Amino acid sequence: MASKFPSKCCGICSRRSRSTKSVKYCTDCEDGLCTECLDFHAHIKSFDTHHTIDIDVVEGKPLVVNKFCKVHPDMVLEYFCTDHDTMCCRSCIASDHRSCDKLLPIEVSAKGVKSSTMYEEIAKDVTTLNSAINELQDKQRQGMTNLKASKMAIKEDVKARLQGFIQEIEAALMSEIDKLHTDLSNEANDNLDKISDQRRKIQLVSEQFESVSNHGSESQIFMLINNTKEELNCSANDFQKLLSSQKDVSLSFKESDLLAVLKSFGSVEIKEASIDIKYKPLKIQQAQSIQQQGKRPTQFQLDVKFTVPGANIVGICVTKDNRLFMCNNAGSSLFVMSDKGKSLATIQMGVRQWGIDLEEDSNTAWVTLPYIQSIQTVDMVTMKKGPLITVPSTCYGIAIVDDQIAVGGCGKIYIISKTGDVKKTLDVENYAVYSLSVGQTHQLYYAQADIGSSSLKSVGLDRKFLPISADDTNYVIAVQSDRIGNAYLLECQASNLKLFSFEDNSLKTILTTKDGLQSPYGFTFSKDFSKLFISNHNAGEILVFSCN
Repeated sequence: MASKFPSKCCGICSRRSRSTKSVKYCTDCEDGLCTECLDFHAHIKSFDTHHTIDIDVVEGKPLVVNKFCKVHPDMVLEYFCTDHDTMCCRSCIASDHRSCDKLLPIEVSAKGVKSSTMYEEIAKDVTTLNSAINELQDKQRQGMTNLKASKMAIKEDVKARLQGFIQEIEAALMSEIDKLHTDLSNEANDNLDKISDQRRKIQLVSEQFESVSNHGSESQIFMLINNTKEELNCSANDFQKLLSSQKDVSLSFKESDLLAVLKSFGSVEIKEASIDIKYKPLKIQQAQSIQQQGKRPTQFQLDVKFTVPGANIVGICVTKDNRLFMCNNAGSSLFVMSDKGKSLATIQMGVRQWGIDLEEDSNTAWVTLPYIQSIQTVDMVTMKKGPLITVPSTCYGIAIVDDQIAVGGCGKIYIISKTGDVKKTLDVENYAVYSLSVGQTHQLYYAQADIGSSSLKSVGLDRKFLPISADDTNYVIAVQSDRIGNAYLLECQASNLKLFSFEDNSLKTILTTKDGLQSPYGFTFSKDFSKLFISNHNAGEILVFSCN
């Protein structure tokens, strides 16, 4: 693997077994250039667009940007697909982007990258995360100092309180204090080592970003921010886990009942307080998912049809790698299948399920269990279940909004924390909320299939209702927003899939019984909106449509 830190020796001369000091550095060739080689480099036509800078500027700075495809490691990244918001090589184009409308050379896409919103967001996130980890390290060090100070203060307090008592009791307390301090100090040192490791990683990202931002070409900056998104998300997740596990620990003395002083004068308690660092999770991944779905499907072709034996499928969700997680309202098994109908896993939930939503960053599926008024998590990798979380009433639809969980009850939508605390209750019509979907501005679209005829509407977290369409819909069992302003509705009795388009404020029927829909109860799109999955509830049947 090539070093991220450029060499000060001329690369061309080095390969010719010469040792010559560089005067310039070509960020495209990733080579230092001496005076002679620089002149040769400048006269080659294919190098006209290469970016050279003074060698002193790059000394000890991470300026090298990976140019090779992660999927096809031998291929160079040359194009950017705006439909999928991703860089790609020629092999990627042949396999995954043949139908994409907007494939541009990276050099074209990179024009003006420093003035783009994404550049500003990445720069802000790098700075924020770097500052937060530095602050956490400083507070942990200060915490260790405070811990030592509390140890000394507690000892003095104990000595003052123990005047007149036998030396044996005093010695026992001193021993207890020392042991607790040693254990806590060891734990604090371990935490500091973890923080230091995380800080070094984030510092390297920060230095590389600063270096390339200041001295790299636009193409390099563009490639760096795209390469950095995933790394930043990983670092952010690691940092959040690290932050949540940190405590400000000190020692205090708890005096015992003086009537029981014959055996003990008291005990040493551990006092904990959360470390307060102002940090907001990165929004890169969320922004990316919105950008990926940049065009609305207009044509649907049935591609695959398969059955799930003995099941009535309701809620469906699909992962980035096209694994289907499907809720079963006819039994206790939650099914995981491929988009072609191959069984991948069966999870015994103990009861029937209804709604589901996924958090792929944490590999977590959230499932509603209406008949025991609970929701439960499932690890999407190990397929292990988490603890039951009780909700105030029978629950059906579920959606993740603002790092909280929205759960549909009877005439209510509950906004709860991921530990089950009810933060807010939104009152809707007095019918069951069978489906929920989060809109472009974090409003909640909701479906109440027990209502015969009603217009499409949504409710904000501020409890304000937002009428969407003037046209009536009937017995809507499921709803989904595509997060660019459109809403899809599934009418279970009429077996229709309808689309409300904000572009022309129209409500259109896009799929009917003629397309194979029969009492559909659930549907979802793939992450790139290239596939549509619909459940024919009573038949235990899944229809897979190709979207264009």
